[in-house]
Amino acid sequence: MKDVKLIRHGESAANAGQASLDHATIPLTSKGVEQAHLVSGSFTQAPTLIVASPFVRAHATAMATVAVFPATPFETWPIHEFTYLEPKRCTNTTVAQRRDWVEAYWAKADPAFTDGVGAESFLDFISRAQSFLDRLAEHPAHDIVVFSHGQLINAVAWLIERNPLTIDGQAMTEWREYEITNHVPNCCGYKLTKYPDYAGWKVSPGEPLNDVTQRVLGRAYQAVRDPERLLIEERAEALSAAGYPLPVDDPAMYAEQRLKEARAAARSSQVSSVSNSTAAELSAREVCQILREVTFERRTMTKVSLASWDEIYAGHFVVGVGGWRISIYNDCDTLDYCEECESPEGRRWSFDAGDRFGTDPIALLSTWEHQTLERLLKAL
Repeated sequence: MKDVKLIRHGESAANAGQASLDHATIPLTSKGVEQAHLVSGSFTQAPTLIVASPFVRAHATAMATVAVFPATPFETWPIHEFTYLEPKRCTNTTVAQRRDWVEAYWAKADPAFTDGVGAESFLDFISRAQSFLDRLAEHPAHDIVVFSHGQLINAVAWLIERNPLTIDGQAMTEWREYEITNHVPNCCGYKLTKYPDYAGWKVSPGEPLNDVTQRVLGRAYQAVRDPERLLIEERAEALSAAGYPLPVDDPAMYAEQRLKEARAAARSSQVSSVSNSTAAELSAREVCQILREVTFERRTMTKVSLASWDEIYAGHFVVGVGGWRISIYNDCDTLDYCEECESPEGRRWSFDAGDRFGTDPIALLSTWEHQTLERLLKAL
């Protein structure tokens, strides 16, 4: 049996909203470096082969694992990200600035189209993903770890799951929808399995390799994400500044108690109309995609709660997004986590349904998306 772990690189500067000089040389952020080290410590045994994309962000992520297993062979394969926009015109631009170019490219739905010098057609991209699968199948290693990119990883999964007969405009559109729906968070991915008596590959979600939200500056932490209570002192100071009297003997512990009381009161008073059922028909990724579309201004978010974000301060803030009803926790004026969501069709996702350890919809957002969503919530 052959097992392959496909892992997306750690958070890059572009993921964090920074401008990029060149698509191939985008570095990791400090958060991305920490993610890479968390991944390297997650393996229970040494892999028989480590493979990485030549792009800096994936290569740097892989090197953390290479350092842990120096005896394991390391190879660089052409599994770099899909560069469908001409690199020259993308110099010094951010993800947000390229959004219109991106939408125009996918609206064209022409798999043979090449945007310019250095760009790749969709046909060539899918061919490269298929060649990667073929090379994996032929390689003698049986436990392989691969560090690549979100679109390449989803192209591989799509080829296995959908097995398209032709790569035409419809297939290109279908892949784009697949890629958006199945967004791969940083340092997450898929597991591929190939059995001796089975001709093809089987694909399954990879196990969570680390809590990508832990110890990230600018975010509040739930107890399940912060067992050491690293921010209790900060919470105590925030509550004190908001006018809550704190005892002198143990302000940190008292702050945590007051927060729990505030959360319980807010749950009963502000989200009573949202079902308390724990049956999660929606996935965290589906809810995350709705929030992601809000940050890219593809959907409009409106306030459902009577009080504003600032007025709630510590409690649940309910918003509407085109028929979707989403309850988000405001932790001392800081965007924390998604409590519940109901789709226009009545499907539900709940934080109490089990998606806890770094997999709630807001935890799946990039740093830039998280910051943008928080800014939009405060403006409602």
